[in-house]
Amino acid sequence: MNLLLFEPGELTGDTLVVADRRAHHLRTVLGVGIGDSVRAGELGGRIGSGHIVADDGSAYTLRVTLDSAPPSPLEIDLLLAVPRPKVITRTLEIAASFAVRRIDLPNAWRVDKSYLRSPRLDPQALALAARFGAEQGATTHIPAITVHDRLMALLDAQFPAPGGLRLIAHPGAPPLESAVTRAEPTVLAIGPEGGWIDRELETFVARGFQPVSLGAPILRVEAAVASALGQLLLLRRLRA
Repeated sequence: MNLLLFEPGELTGDTLVVADRRAHHLRTVLGVGIGDSVRAGELGGRIGSGHIVADDGSAYTLRVTLDSAPPSPLEIDLLLAVPRPKVITRTLEIAASFAVRRIDLPNAWRVDKSYLRSPRLDPQALALAARFGAEQGATTHIPAITVHDRLMALLDAQFPAPGGLRLIAHPGAPPLESAVTRAEPTVLAIGPEGGWIDRELETFVARGFQPVSLGAPILRVEAAVASALGQLLLLRRLRA
């Protein structure tokens, strides 16, 4: 946890009391005590520091100062075919740590239908994964995460016609950097293990998505998400 993230309603004046998993992490992982300070941020708001003024063995009391604007969310919307249940949580944490604006999780032809019944897709589980990612990435932005039973319905609703920078990861396509010529809002689509089927790829292309590759390696979903977002972040810095 690189940022002690709290809800606006948790703060009373400048005082914050934490007695949940965050206190456990502060105690057992970071090993902080009275007199120490940690980086803190208000969900959706500013960041600063929390100075520990009391510890009763189960709860910490902190005096919080929020004196800095948070990093801006990354202007990227991630469209990610539902991953295997055992990697859903960590993949979402990775994406949230980059502060992407939103994450859509659609069904796809090569997504096993049992995945959609995974408890890891419950709203509370998704929200917790996003929060863990934000704490790791030290951002106060939590991306909205939505699960979609039908890919085509999502495309019809959100992408009825070509427009903006839309990318779809596909092995063997031109490299990512060839499509990104300037920093601009981006939609990035990443398929399931095994990739998109031809009909899905053709539908994306008809909606203005450009097939791009991340290089020679064919990556697992969680690696592809980290690699793609890292490359886009670097390209944005270079071309800003």
